Amino acid sequence: METLNQSFKNSYLFKLGTTSFIYPDLYAENVRRLAPFLDEIELLLFESREPGSLPDAWELEQLTRLRQQGEVSYNIHMPTDVDAGSPDPAERDLAIETYRKIVDLTRPLNPSTLTIHLPYDPDRGGGVDGWLADARDSFVRLLGHGLEPRLISLETLDYPIDLLKPLIEDLDLSVCLDVGHVILQGLDPLTVYETWKNRISIIHLHAVERGMDHQSLDRMPPAGFAQVRTMLEDFTGTLSIEVFSLDKLKRSLDYFRAAL
Repeated sequence: METLNQSFKNSYLFKLGTTSFIYPDLYAENVRRLAPFLDEIELLLFESREPGSLPDAWELEQLTRLRQQGEVSYNIHMPTDVDAGSPDPAERDLAIETYRKIVDLTRPLNPSTLTIHLPYDPDRGGGVDGWLADARDSFVRLLGHGLEPRLISLETLDYPIDLLKPLIEDLDLSVCLDVGHVILQGLDPLTVYETWKNRISIIHLHAVERGMDHQSLDRMPPAGFAQVRTMLEDFTGTLSIEVFSLDKLKRSLDYFRAAL
């Protein structure tokens, strides 16, 4: 089985990682193959509605053992098929129930952050204020499940993260800076970083090419990576190279090593 050929463990002030979707295999097998080379793995729990979509007890035991052996740490990407800011109370209830279930499942993994997508539909009733009020109610309920506020990181999506400022500051949440998403908005990633740097716990790094994100880093223009290099001068959180294949990861790491 093809694998990486150079370790990046403990090489930087930040933790360098990637996703659990590098090999077409189970979460635990991905972690086992990647742990000798990287500091942290982003466990992608994108789907939650179908039976068997979340790791079972056996996998969680394997993941916990790898962490306890000092092999690796984790961050959790929470499901994207639920919406904590939905105008439908039943959908919000489902989101919180799902998040609480995953919090309980992954406590033994001691994740560095729980990254959440909070989509915004400009056509929803109540506008931004109504959306923020619904989302705030959801996150207050989630925090009541024994979570430190800064453990939750809201990801930059397809709208300016500044829309979430009242929610983030009021509840003292963290931010996940997704560089590719910011680029697709036509915004400047370094400006977003400087604005939110005191709350950014994780950076998702991937290139954008012809409007397609999650591309390997060798597709990133040199000027774009120069901004990333500036961000990383004082960043001490987690940097996750958010690609979904071994080929893209290898090319990304080769580029990262040479450019940084």
